[in-house]
Amino acid sequence: MNVPRIRIKSGTLVLYDGAIYKYLAANDKIVKLRTIGECPATLEVTHEDLAEKYFETPKRFELVREKSLSLPKGVRDNLERQLDSFEVKKQDVALMRLDYMNACNKFFATKRYSRDTDDYAKISKIVARARRAAQARLEGVPLERIPLETWSGPTIKNWYLRWTKAGEGLTSLIPLDDLKGRRGFRLDPEVEQIIADRIREDYLVLEGPPLTHAILLIEGDIRAANEGRAVKLHLPDAMTIRRWVKSNVAPFDLVYYREGPAAAEQKFRHVRKALQAGRPLEIVEIDHTPLDVLVVYEDGSPVRNKRSKKKRIKRVWLTVAICAATRMIYGFYISTDRPSWTSIMNCIRMGALPKNLDGINVASKWPVFGIMEVLVLDNAKEHHSRSMKGAAGQLRFELRYMPRRKPHLKGKVERFIGTIARDFCAYLVGRTFRDTREKGDYKSSAKAGDTVGQIVEKFTIWVVDIYHNRRHGGLLGQSPLSRWRDLEGFGVRLPPNADDLKPLLSLVIDRTIQRDGITFLGLKYQSDALKNARRGKDFHWGKEYLIKVDPYDLGTILVLIDDERGWEAIPCEDLQLVAGRSLAEWRDAIALAREMTARSERVARETMYRAMRLLREDARRAGSVPVRMTQNDIDWYREHADDPYFAVSPTPGDEKALVDERRRQRRTRVSAAPASNRKPKHAASACRMPIARPPEKLPSQTSSSSNDDFGPEEWTVE
Repeated sequence: MNVPRIRIKSGTLVLYDGAIYKYLAANDKIVKLRTIGECPATLEVTHEDLAEKYFETPKRFELVREKSLSLPKGVRDNLERQLDSFEVKKQDVALMRLDYMNACNKFFATKRYSRDTDDYAKISKIVARARRAAQARLEGVPLERIPLETWSGPTIKNWYLRWTKAGEGLTSLIPLDDLKGRRGFRLDPEVEQIIADRIREDYLVLEGPPLTHAILLIEGDIRAANEGRAVKLHLPDAMTIRRWVKSNVAPFDLVYYREGPAAAEQKFRHVRKALQAGRPLEIVEIDHTPLDVLVVYEDGSPVRNKRSKKKRIKRVWLTVAICAATRMIYGFYISTDRPSWTSIMNCIRMGALPKNLDGINVASKWPVFGIMEVLVLDNAKEHHSRSMKGAAGQLRFELRYMPRRKPHLKGKVERFIGTIARDFCAYLVGRTFRDTREKGDYKSSAKAGDTVGQIVEKFTIWVVDIYHNRRHGGLLGQSPLSRWRDLEGFGVRLPPNADDLKPLLSLVIDRTIQRDGITFLGLKYQSDALKNARRGKDFHWGKEYLIKVDPYDLGTILVLIDDERGWEAIPCEDLQLVAGRSLAEWRDAIALAREMTARSERVARETMYRAMRLLREDARRAGSVPVRMTQNDIDWYREHADDPYFAVSPTPGDEKALVDERRRQRRTRVSAAPASNRKPKHAASACRMPIARPPEKLPSQTSSSSNDDFGPEEWTVE
């Protein structure tokens, strides 16, 4: 594997082939490691060997996050947990403290500030004023209306020492106030739910009604709920409701839902000076753009709609990230769905991992992987999510937001998008052009013929073989690939563990542990860890555990059994059926299997195997690739995870008798119907449920006529 120099801080502890070493130094080829103990020994390895062992499974090389014994026990315990396992308020406090910690690192690097208490106090005042100015701009109020945060020098120093001793772990900044007394106001959960519903339905709307109207409706709902109750709900006063709104409704959401997206973009813009990069992945710019091309549906079908006589076509979106120093493409994501959090995380995940070019006919290498130091992006809604900020804190990169209507501040990615429109899209069939005058008489809809998978393959070939090897004016005539080779001596950063990248797109749900393990989408997950958890002292009936599911592989799930042990991988009992299968593939297989099963019966496992083989064969004949998951898909599975629609019988039913009966009924119905009403035989893909969006109704609710249309002679596997 051709890799750049891996940059690790001197003195960092690493785990290599099961032993603990200390990282000493490195040159362009060799890395020196030293054992820990009374008789230390030096080991020399190559960068290629470290990268290969870092990404392989099971891992044979990883960075060890050194935890100082001087840290409080609560901080050491928090380092074993993920950020999303804490309360939202504690996450916000940790992200606030992270601003002060990042500022300390920057000021100390300039050598103008020392690490004494007085300089910590100066840094605290500078960051507090900057945060107050940003908050005033966000809320659109005068600066005097926003209180100034006051943190003393010793407080900032204690945070910084705790943060650095914990290896700059974000969860080390979580406040340790679990044993403190209750602060602020607390509401009954039922009362809080009534307030949340009314605020969402009657206050966060574009009509902009005053909060007093919502307060009156909340009081009416609580009085109605108290009728006939022995224990009455407490009626909060107006000031309590106003404090709840201020604490639970983000300022951005308040402006977005009451004034519109344009006003939110204007008020929440973040203006900063453009950054300059001098080493690989120091600055990465990311942006979205619609491609000037129409594609056919992923089943590869140019089948025409019977009514409109038009192809099933759609426009695609591109999310792309580029290294500012070398102009190498960091990663990309192409989908028919509009940009979202899923698009960004797919792009970042592709950039952080080594590029797998197997099966793609390219002549050059794509040696880009690692974690960027600064991510430059615009003020779109998906960029301001807590998940985005949490991922940045967990992987330790900075988010730099660009102001609206100033594209020159991220000009590298803007220029690359223009290059795509002029160069890559120039020879694609189904091109839409930039305007009607340039389009002329070209029939984009009639010419469209590529699927999303084919566009992805063509774009990969164009990036790797053409763009990376073309001379660039911004690089003084060098190509991006040669510039990367010249600067790869600086090295790239890696997260402490490659597994930190996998759960970024996971589906997070709550589940109880039963005797047969954990059930999800009709699948059973069981292991010795679950059996031991049921016998532990903390287990009780009805206790829910946090579950993470990889949308692209249902073979295993991650369960947070204990905060100290972290996430446990639990395998599926039927790995042969679901190993390597995505949620979208499982949903399609269930839909097809329901068509092959009588309405009153549960789906048999043998029927599921047959449905999975048919769909894979159908996709292979159509020449398509598996559809990538969208956030709508993940939200749909979270909502329907417990539906009986996914139930699978442990024993096969009498499938042959069912098929014979349906064949007899179908022939009888077709022979009795008029010739003009007879339906032609349809392809296998026509019976498939669309992968890119949830079904309008569950297969168990479909009509009997749609079930009877299924014929085994149309689904023969060659």
